[in-house]
Amino acid sequence: MDTMNGKTRRNILLQLLFLAALIGATFWWLLRDCDMETMLATLRGASPWLIGLGLLCMGLYIYCGGSCAAVLFHGMGRPMGPLRRLKYHLIEFFFSAITPSSSGGQPFEVLFMRFDGYKATESSVVLLVVAVLYKIAMLVLFFFLYFFNFSFLHAHVAGIWFLFLLGLALNVIVIAVILLALYAQKAMRRLCDGCLRLLARLRVVRRPETAQEKLDSWLASFHDCAGFMREHPWPVVKSFCIVLFQRVLYLLIPWCVYEAMGLSGVTVWQMMGLQLLLSVSVEMMPLPGAVGISESVSLVLYDAIFGADFRYSAVILTRGISYYLPLLVSGVVTLGTRAAQLRAGTARR
Repeated sequence: MDTMNGKTRRNILLQLLFLAALIGATFWWLLRDCDMETMLATLRGASPWLIGLGLLCMGLYIYCGGSCAAVLFHGMGRPMGPLRRLKYHLIEFFFSAITPSSSGGQPFEVLFMRFDGYKATESSVVLLVVAVLYKIAMLVLFFFLYFFNFSFLHAHVAGIWFLFLLGLALNVIVIAVILLALYAQKAMRRLCDGCLRLLARLRVVRRPETAQEKLDSWLASFHDCAGFMREHPWPVVKSFCIVLFQRVLYLLIPWCVYEAMGLSGVTVWQMMGLQLLLSVSVEMMPLPGAVGISESVSLVLYDAIFGADFRYSAVILTRGISYYLPLLVSGVVTLGTRAAQLRAGTARR
């Protein structure tokens, strides 16, 4: 059975077209005041070994993302090989990168996993556990790195304080909702039911019955997630350690770029804290891949670190390693996987 109907394909195409337009507008805006000769000279002069180290960090980041889920599947007696780990997380990366607030990654990953024989119920629970661990890991690293580098980061957050506070508040709210849904389900249900009734009275929700069904399904998924975490504590702990390591790998990429340009004066901990500051500020924004806003905030944060002559090159290299190149690779893998599935489906018929 074809897991993607015509409407889904049209939505994906529209999202890709919107993303392409957004990327084009971003690069036009980013480079409009840039000295191209200086930027190109800086890019040519960057250390290939350290750029390679940044690429290695991103490659390991993607592999670790697949390993987080694989450890949990293994705990259920469903082993997953290294190539599948890599394939699934590249698919998740692609759909997360083209959908607002990374909302499409895991639902599409479930569809691709189902074709390979993984039950949708199992996959959904496992990926929800990974998403919960990802948020918790980010919060742990944020408090560690922010307070470890408080004076340095506090000085640099001034230029983006509104986005930072908004992003931090949204992340804290999301984590609070997740914890309530996991461990205080009765309180969460009362809260959700009250909000739903209020929205129905305000005519914001036109079909409260349909909304109630979706709410019940959402709460049931967290119930299953909490049950899984209680029944498989050791795989969850192992997965959390992998998630922490994965986040650290991602945060190291700007430091690799900084060192590749031959700059000094900022420590690896400070660069990691700066990148985490950026992630907290833009991660929840409703733009595919946070394209546009990530580059804009990076220019502000990198100004004092890289200087006016290097900040454009730093943004292009950092985002190229952490987003644009993986987007291209993951797109090719997703297209190839989908083509293989269609051939296999035709052969079965």
